Amino acid sequence: MRSIRLALFLCLISAVPLLAQTSTTSVRGTIADPSGALVAGAQISLTNTADNSVTNGTSDKSGLFAFPQLAPGTYLITVTAPGFAPSTKQAQLLVNQPATINFQLGVQSTQTVNVSAEAQTLNKTDASIGTALDNQVLQALPAEGRNVPDLLSLQPGVLYLGRGVSKDSDSRTGAVAGARSDQGNVTLDGLDDNDQTQGYAFTGVLRSTIDSTEEFRVATVNSDAQGGRSSGAQVSLVTKSGTNNFHGDAFEYYRPSFTVANNWFNKQAQLANGLPNVPGKLIRNTFGGAVGGPILKDKLFFFFNYEGQRSAENTQETRTVPTDNYRAGLLSYLDDNNATHTLTQSQFAQIDSPCVAAGGCPNGPGPNPNVLQYFSLYPHANTGGGDNLNTAGFTFSSPSPSTLNTSILKFDYNLHDKHHLFVRGNLQKDVTAQSEQFPGQGPSSTRVDNTKGLAGGDTWLLTTSLINDLRYGYIRQGYADAGTLTQDYVHFRAISNINPQTSTTTVNVPVHNIIDNITWTHGNHTFQGGVNWRLVGNNRSTNANSFNSASTNPDWIGSSIPDPSAVNGYPVGGGFSTQYLFAYANLIGTVPELDNVYNYKVNAGGATASQLADGTSILRQYRANEFEWFLQDSWRPLPNLTLTFGLRHTILQTPYETNGQQMSPQVDTDAWFKQREIAAQQGQVYEPLISYAPSGPAVGRPGYWPKQKLNLAPRFSLAYSPDSKTSIRAGFGMYYDHFGQGIVNSFSDTGSFGVSTGLTNPAGVYDWSTSPRFTGINNLPNIDVGPAPPATTTFPYTVPDGSFLITWGLSNKIKTPYSESIDASVQRLLPGGFTLETAYVGRLGRHLMQQLDLASPTDFVDPQGGGDWYNAIRQLSVISDQSQGMTHPEDATVAPIPYFEHMFPQMAFNGNSATQNIYTLEVAPNRYNY
Repeated sequence: MRSIRLALFLCLISAVPLLAQTSTTSVRGTIADPSGALVAGAQISLTNTADNSVTNGTSDKSGLFAFPQLAPGTYLITVTAPGFAPSTKQAQLLVNQPATINFQLGVQSTQTVNVSAEAQTLNKTDASIGTALDNQVLQALPAEGRNVPDLLSLQPGVLYLGRGVSKDSDSRTGAVAGARSDQGNVTLDGLDDNDQTQGYAFTGVLRSTIDSTEEFRVATVNSDAQGGRSSGAQVSLVTKSGTNNFHGDAFEYYRPSFTVANNWFNKQAQLANGLPNVPGKLIRNTFGGAVGGPILKDKLFFFFNYEGQRSAENTQETRTVPTDNYRAGLLSYLDDNNATHTLTQSQFAQIDSPCVAAGGCPNGPGPNPNVLQYFSLYPHANTGGGDNLNTAGFTFSSPSPSTLNTSILKFDYNLHDKHHLFVRGNLQKDVTAQSEQFPGQGPSSTRVDNTKGLAGGDTWLLTTSLINDLRYGYIRQGYADAGTLTQDYVHFRAISNINPQTSTTTVNVPVHNIIDNITWTHGNHTFQGGVNWRLVGNNRSTNANSFNSASTNPDWIGSSIPDPSAVNGYPVGGGFSTQYLFAYANLIGTVPELDNVYNYKVNAGGATASQLADGTSILRQYRANEFEWFLQDSWRPLPNLTLTFGLRHTILQTPYETNGQQMSPQVDTDAWFKQREIAAQQGQVYEPLISYAPSGPAVGRPGYWPKQKLNLAPRFSLAYSPDSKTSIRAGFGMYYDHFGQGIVNSFSDTGSFGVSTGLTNPAGVYDWSTSPRFTGINNLPNIDVGPAPPATTTFPYTVPDGSFLITWGLSNKIKTPYSESIDASVQRLLPGGFTLETAYVGRLGRHLMQQLDLASPTDFVDPQGGGDWYNAIRQLSVISDQSQGMTHPEDATVAPIPYFEHMFPQMAFNGNSATQNIYTLEVAPNRYNY
């Protein structure tokens, strides 16, 4: 019976048009006579001053009226009742900002009263906290780059670290009232406008210009049940419409370079090299215009906006390059007294001479002529950097121009008094060049963005108390980063590549979004409900992991540092040993490390995969359905008291690769992680080998994690107005996060076992004399990395026993993160147009996502009674802290620790066991001293 009732309920829900988050507004209020008694049956007429469209209603038996679904704009509200004079008020109703406007009728005619300020300021309807701004305010506020969602940073409770802080480097920027920054929700005309994969704050996929935005609102805390998709800020933007009068504007903003100060590092480099003090370019030219008006008066309207921006901006870049001595084959270093010593080419060749007998230096010992030729391609150092002896910095102001184009066209049609339709189209074409690797080379990569969108809607007034709103939106976020990487390459440690090795990535993310809504006003109740469906695609092609590479990495050399004291009497100082190691390896051109990649494409059925050719771009095409519905009742038991009860249900399908190009472990990873810790607590090792195979609906197997079907989020709010200038509000709600696309992107890049394999030769195979040497930047050495993977592989694939991997995992029991949000606030209108609002906001996060290093040592318990790993390490940590003030901390006394003696019998001890002072743990290839 339970399943039958559930099925019947879902059928009823699907048969009724419901409500999703839209870009509308609402107004409600009471109508009273001069004595304060409420007037029933009064006629209310709302006239939109832009297009003369009229909406009519009637006050109920309690004198209440409500218009829950209105297009934002300026309205004349006229009330008439038998025996009373008409009363008219003008109010500007802002997007998602409920307004309360009360009328007291008189017996004599009255003038029109403008109550826009009050209507915009006080929220007497729900517990949401936020601010709505109209176009006049948007035009007046300073906005860097004229990006409207950036105004989110002006809201209380928003963490904003400035435009200079990369959103990739610090994800905190844009966090709102404790909600993570990627949980913001941006809607344009009520439809989804979010970056589905990155989720950056302050960012809509379709660019809304200041001249195209009619209104903008941010709800930072406790939106009601109709606001959703995520637990962060709800950002709503409304596109302008045409009116009965022609309006237009044209503009150009020009910022020249003569107002720009030089970058400090660029200035110092110029002065040090006798060059004039010339700052980099910073030219921004923003221009465009807008025009709107009637096609058919009172019926059909249009609005068009174009904005272009041409930027010629320089960024300061610093690279690490060889010094003049180093590029001439001279190697310098510091001794223990920080004195500088420089090896001549002949001295350097003497140190390297064992390579002759070993046959490892076909060009002779000493500086590698191929390396010197490569070093000659670098510009000369002009600032500090590197080790400041063999390598230094080269700083320069690099051009990074951009061209941005935005076109927006919207049509509005009043079919008749019952229907209002609109269609909007957006087109962007942006080209942004990234900074140069070195001057004169051209951009290191170029991004081309051709994002576009289409939206349409129909608002249908079925009766004066029943309104339906249907909308459809399509956004195709598309961009390509064209890099320079086209072949295999060799990388020099601690020196910048002479040419940028940037990959090429192409991305398009199509999103279909359908919402349908209905609002029914019945007595002192306003019932709402809604559905919101999104079909999200995620198509990516990249060659970031498609080429083999090699490195001069000296850590792969299996012998000690070559000692120069044999030829000049001065050993390398301990503080300079790492820099010396890099410099020595680079100058002789040892290339001891080879990193080969092997990519596969899963064949139909998911049983086998075929190897792709070197350099082939990897294609992934993910898809996911997302569905949300809600029910809500806004009840006014008293004219000045509103109680809102709501429930929102979110169902997020796990994204899946449509061609079966996704891999998952063939074990319960959640249970595997937990069992590993349980075994460690019992002094047992639990590390069984894991197999991988294609997964997801495309191959008829489970996905990365199960779909969450019970994400039910209740909402409650209270709004009380003891007088016309005060609003007291409180609310509680659960809010589920939006996630999935970003996780599968990361896991696809780093965890595609069986379809992407990297093989690297073991460290320590070569010494300084036998290591292959550099012959050209695109010439990889002939190094055995082990048996090449087969041309065709079968599944399940098991990682070979004994393999060394640093890789990623993904729990198969992921649960949707959610927050419990609480707020209480008081608003008060003050004289002079000021409003004071004081609020408490609380948030409790649950099941929040995090990355953990599960390969770190577990708290393994010594079966022989020596305690556990954490306590043993803690003892050493305490001794280390206590020895920091000693002249020779290596002489600190360390009593024998039973845990290490039991668990690591291969330890080498210095001194007798009674006064042990050093633990040396040898676990190849590392050596740990305690």
